[in-house]
Amino acid sequence: MLLVATQNRHKVEEIAKLLADLTVRVIALADIDPDIELPETGDTFWENAREKALTAAELTGMTVLADDSGLAVDALDGEPGVHSKRFADSDAGRIAKLLDLLADVPDNRRSARFHCAVAIARPGEVLAEIEETVEGRIIRAPRGRQGFGYDPIFQPDGFDRTQAEMSMEEKNAISHRGKAFRKAAEFLHGYFRTG
Repeated sequence: MLLVATQNRHKVEEIAKLLADLTVRVIALADIDPDIELPETGDTFWENAREKALTAAELTGMTVLADDSGLAVDALDGEPGVHSKRFADSDAGRIAKLLDLLADVPDNRRSARFHCAVAIARPGEVLAEIEETVEGRIIRAPRGRQGFGYDPIFQPDGFDRTQAEMSMEEKNAISHRGKAFRKAAEFLHGYFRTG
């Protein structure tokens, strides 16, 4: 059994799909206790993913996958970074705040990247750590209705559309989370076949 340390059902479904050929049951934190709050006290995505995975593994005795992800904007010295979700109270609020902070930043200095750090742990031991990114830039106004978070203002390098203008399949093929989860699935295939 694999516990995905999140209350986000979408992440659990994504991992379960990637592990569909294994006889491993994938469950969410909410399946055990919907009130469990995992700590995110680190200064980096790595630290937060590791802390969540180890805490959940100790609480449950299970093998756990945890991730932490967010947006780092070069002109803002990497902010919002690990505070991406707490940058404001809603997706619309986060986008508005970010665009306001970048209002005077020229287009050629609006580079940014999404990070996703994944940690896989069992009680007392981190088994694997994976980090992936997707490079791009912050555009001046939101475009698109797909996705969530900062997707409407993030245009990946090599594309003329934002992530919110892409289908979920297109986005997952290039996204930081999609790439990190695929690598995590590769590790888990070996782990559950030999473990």
